[in-house]
Amino acid sequence: MNNKTAKKKSAPSAPNNRRRRFLFALGGILSLLTVSLTVFAAGEENEPEKREENTVAAVATTQAQPAAEEKNFRLEDAVRQNREQVPDPLEASWEKKVSYINEIELPSEVIYDFYEEELPEDIIEPHPGKQKTHPKISGIKVEVSRKPPYFGKEPVIAIVIDDMGVSRQRTARINSLSYPLTSSFLTYAPGLRQQIEDARKAGHEIIAHLPMEPKVSMNISPDVLTVGMNDEEVARGIKNMLDKFSQINGVNNHMGSRFTEDEPKMEIVMKELSARGLFFLDSKTTAHSVGEKAAKEYQVRYVSRNVFLDNEDKFDYIMRQLRQTEEIARKNGYAVAIGHPKEQTYNALKVWLPTLKSRGLRLVPLSEIVNVLN
Repeated sequence: MNNKTAKKKSAPSAPNNRRRRFLFALGGILSLLTVSLTVFAAGEENEPEKREENTVAAVATTQAQPAAEEKNFRLEDAVRQNREQVPDPLEASWEKKVSYINEIELPSEVIYDFYEEELPEDIIEPHPGKQKTHPKISGIKVEVSRKPPYFGKEPVIAIVIDDMGVSRQRTARINSLSYPLTSSFLTYAPGLRQQIEDARKAGHEIIAHLPMEPKVSMNISPDVLTVGMNDEEVARGIKNMLDKFSQINGVNNHMGSRFTEDEPKMEIVMKELSARGLFFLDSKTTAHSVGEKAAKEYQVRYVSRNVFLDNEDKFDYIMRQLRQTEEIARKNGYAVAIGHPKEQTYNALKVWLPTLKSRGLRLVPLSEIVNVLN
């Protein structure tokens, strides 16, 4: 075999060259595809972290917004979400926006998040101790200048329903309960006089629910008393609110976790209550309320809340809170519970109220307890 023949045999043929180039290109494409898939998978794995970071950033941005911008978003958002049920246009004034609650059937959590601060879960015992039942008056050795409060043979309970009047439908449900409840009407409720009259016809005692500044940024009413007001503004504010009511026996605070801790401001409130002969129910939205101290200073009759019934709008939860109220009443002779015109509060009261007499308990207007205590 000559040299030319050897070279010819050892050289690759043209088809082999094309096949080799094709396989090389295919391998490159597969490698590139593998790298791309790996990067995409890694991105997918990190996506929850990115979403979480974005969420945290969004929340931080929202929280950083000035309080003035926060005051209107909650009800407006609720209205927009139910747009087809809401008349146009959206009203500009705060009080007119409140009236939209009566145009749409919003869940309780939406309505109450709009104008109610988060309420404490604490149970307040008027006379904490080991004693389980209220003693008989004949067995009490009185060695003090004033005899202890006594409410009769049966322990008594006052059920106060706050935030009455804002939702006409929910207020009407509570007004359908013909028992001596105590209805606390918000000062800015629409159609206030008629709704109060309906409550009176049902046998309810009426008190005024006075908006006071909370510690959190909330959608609050134009009537609200704030710590930033000067003395003259607070005095004018409390007078204007009380002038909307007639023939009432007392008031309690709506929100107020910040305001009720301010002694000088609370003294201005108590001065007006004293002049009108009204009692003060301390809702105790803060454990540091100075309501009792200020009330004593101006000789205002005072009582405080023992139980909040419906921080959760759940039937079983509310029934448990009512049982807790009963225990306090049996131990101390009386108990004061505060609820709201929520769906499950209405349902629970409708079941619970008819059973009181058979269990040796008596429902009374709040003023009956106030008069005995003071």
